[in-house]
Amino acid sequence: MSRLLLSCVAALVLLGSSAVSVAQQMYRLPDRGALKHVTTKQSNRVLDSRGAKATMDYYSAPNGQIITIYSLHRRNFAFSTHSNSDAQRSYRIFVDMTGDGSFQEVTGASWQVPLWVRP
Repeated sequence: MSRLLLSCVAALVLLGSSAVSVAQQMYRLPDRGALKHVTTKQSNRVLDSRGAKATMDYYSAPNGQIITIYSLHRRNFAFSTHSNSDAQRSYRIFVDMTGDGSFQEVTGASWQVPLWVRP
């Protein structure tokens, strides 16, 4: 009986450790010093709060990628990347969910502005 219990505990430990190892990969905000600023736009389409407008700074990377950095009240909360040659297939969005500067990739067309950045 104790062998069975020990086997069950070992299996749970192994399963638990493998679940932890598939944690979300985190990314840092791209280095703007290595990018060429293209333009800046204001938009309220990405926000679901009362009339606030997000600033979107567009940059061109040396490898041809377009990087957009989204901010509100000078706080960067997301960035996106895509290739000019195939924007639909190469589009990726990364959001800082906690305000600590660590961005995680989000999937799907709909994403929300994190609570920590909303006015």
